Amino acid sequence: MNKSALMERAVHLALRGSFTTKENPNVGCLIYKNGEILSEGWHVSPGSNHAEVNAILNAESKFKDSTKEVLEGSSLIVTLEPCSSERTTPPCTDMIQKYSFKEIIFLQSDPSQEGSNILKGKGFVVEKLNLNHSVLNDGFFKHLTLQKPFVRAKIACSMDGKIAFKKNNEKWITSQRSRKDGYYYRAISGAIITGSGTLDIDDPLLNVRLEEAVKNKDFKQPIKTFIFSKSKLNFKKKFFQDDSKKIIFTNNDDLDIDIDKTLNIEIVRVESDVDKISIPSVLSYLGSISIKDVLLEAGPKLISSFIDLNLIDEYVFYIAPKVLGNKANSFYTNKNFESILKSPDLEIIEEKSIGRDLKMVIRKKNVS
Repeated sequence: MNKSALMERAVHLALRGSFTTKENPNVGCLIYKNGEILSEGWHVSPGSNHAEVNAILNAESKFKDSTKEVLEGSSLIVTLEPCSSERTTPPCTDMIQKYSFKEIIFLQSDPSQEGSNILKGKGFVVEKLNLNHSVLNDGFFKHLTLQKPFVRAKIACSMDGKIAFKKNNEKWITSQRSRKDGYYYRAISGAIITGSGTLDIDDPLLNVRLEEAVKNKDFKQPIKTFIFSKSKLNFKKKFFQDDSKKIIFTNNDDLDIDIDKTLNIEIVRVESDVDKISIPSVLSYLGSISIKDVLLEAGPKLISSFIDLNLIDEYVFYIAPKVLGNKANSFYTNKNFESILKSPDLEIIEEKSIGRDLKMVIRKKNVS
């Protein structure tokens, strides 16, 4: 196997932690020698061993007393530059130095660490592999540089960009298969953002029901957040009827705070921007509590506010083969659907059919 193929395998391993790493990066690692993958590992959850350590520990468990001999001259392939500082776990560079690896090959640089320089200083051959890695750690790197989360908007709409029926006798625009596919994005998010219109009209639970995520013992439901400027809340809504953590962002000092503690609700008062809740302040707060990926699931008003402030890093569209015209409201109230798709600042990174629906993932060329 060549280096690129080995790194693709390491990326695949990294993605096994997608539902559980949350505020930490997804990292995969393997050890390779003489045409054989000797050991593999990935980072599972915050506070647990990093991918390199897991790969080496798995090798030690497999080869016992002959581990040093077996690993001598092997290649350590890892998706993220090895860490060099001690946080909740010891530096990975310490574990790596116990073995005589022929080379250390990594995919993504970590500007907060000095792993590459330290290992080079100890005589290791270290190489950064240049491959497309857009599926890995957008939120981690944005938070590292800007202290704000990566914002992903999930939008289920018709061919003419309509998402909300004007009359409530119909609810779903896209198919059940599309809705199930969309659960993945909830599962990889640290928080979900919605608004009062969505709660009033759709009454969603907004939790993760994806079996492969919830059956994992290390999985935690994302924080459910709600942007709210009214004075009274209806706590009988499904949104409040589970034990996951919830944050209500409000600019209303009169909001009733006599809340049942069993509902696990935190009220955060944020500044106003022309009589509206400041969305940048909401994102800054989420960044301050180490939320690195958020999913926006909301109605036209809140989606349009995010778009106008240029705060959406990635759009996940599920487009049904329907034209709804005046029967429904557009997801973007200020311009037409096509103007979003044709923006020179965006690029399509995924396009596929899900049953009769079309899925399109569109993201900023430069996340900031």
